Amino acid sequence: MHSALPPHARRVCGATTRLPERLVLAALRLAPEPYGEPEDGRVERRLRCVREAHARGDHHARVRDVDGLRAGAVWARWRGSERPRTVAVLPDCPAVQSHHCGTTPCTAFRNHPGGHSWELHPGATPA
Repeated sequence: MHSALPPHARRVCGATTRLPERLVLAALRLAPEPYGEPEDGRVERRLRCVREAHARGDHHARVRDVDGLRAGAVWARWRGSERPRTVAVLPDCPAVQSHHCGTTPCTAFRNHPGGHSWELHPGATPA
């Protein structure tokens, strides 16, 4: 049994969509494999918005990591119930949470609206 979150808890948006196949190829071009042939299995096709729950603005989901430490990631952006139309490389959010076990980096993109990833709770799964 899950404990109820306090009413002031910040929740992840969680809106879902699928990445169109043409954008899988675009993501591979933006973040090529450092060695050998591209592996399209490393492109996320089932997308879930990671932003803090929001009534306005675009949804965002990480599609593929860019090779290299803090190099950023390929992100898809979409509105409402539409499918993404483009993908772009966005730099990583530089925010880091310090705690007794070390640090936890924010997993979103630089200048993202809303809370950092460690501040957000999953909330209800969208239908």
